[in-house]
Amino acid sequence: MKKYLEHTSSPLFGVVAILPLALYYEISMLLVNRGVLTEVRNAADVMFKRLFEMLGFEGPLAGIVMFAALFIGAALLQGAHREKAGVHIQWKYFPFMILESAVYALLLLILMAFSMNLTTALQLMISPADIAYSLGAGVYEELLFRALLLQGLLMAVRYLPGKDLWWKAGAVLVSALAFSGAHYIGAGGDVFHALSFFSRTMGGVMLGSVYMLRGLGAAVYTHAIYDVYTVLIV
Repeated sequence: MKKYLEHTSSPLFGVVAILPLALYYEISMLLVNRGVLTEVRNAADVMFKRLFEMLGFEGPLAGIVMFAALFIGAALLQGAHREKAGVHIQWKYFPFMILESAVYALLLLILMAFSMNLTTALQLMISPADIAYSLGAGVYEELLFRALLLQGLLMAVRYLPGKDLWWKAGAVLVSALAFSGAHYIGAGGDVFHALSFFSRTMGGVMLGSVYMLRGLGAAVYTHAIYDVYTVLIV
C-alpha cells in the first residue's frame, strides 16, 4: 500500500496517467469541431493553447509541446535525471488509482448534491462528446487550478513565517475560490448564485486536498469522473 501511494502521487506518474484522457479529449474535439468556424472547447484548454500559440506553436502542436513540457518538468521535479536506471511507471497501479478516484468523485458528488437536482432520472445514453468535455475539464482545469495555481502557492508559502499547515490550507482555499469564480466568467459562464459559488468552492477545496495528498493523477481523474457522474444526471 505504501509503495502504491508513493508511486501514484509522484509528479511523473500523474502526468503520464492523464495522457489517455487528454488524447481522447483532443481527438474528440477535432472530430466534433470539424468544419465549425467557432470551436467549443474547455476554457482552461483554450487559455493554455493560446499561451503556446503566442510562443509559435499552432493547433495540435500546441498541445503536444505543452504535455512534453509537463513531462520534462515532472521528471526534473521528481529527480529522474539523477536516477541511473531512470524512473519506471508502474502501470499495475493505474486501474487502482482510477477506482480510488471514482470513490473520491462520488464523495465530491455528495458534497455538491445540495446545489444540484439529484431527484431527476439517470441517463442511459451518454455521447462520446459528453465524455470528452468531462475529461477535458478534468485535465485542463486541474492543470490550471491545482498543478499551476495551487502548486505555485504551496511553493511560495514555504518561505512565509508561521505554521506551515495554516498557509497550506490558505493556498487550497485561494485556489478553490479562483476555481469557483472562473465558472462565472465570459460569455459561456454561468449566472452567479451564492449557493453554487459556495458549493463549487467546497468542491475546489476537496480537489485541492486530493491534489496535495494524492497527486495530479488522482485529482484529474476525480474531477473527470465527477463530471461524467453529473452528465449522467439530467
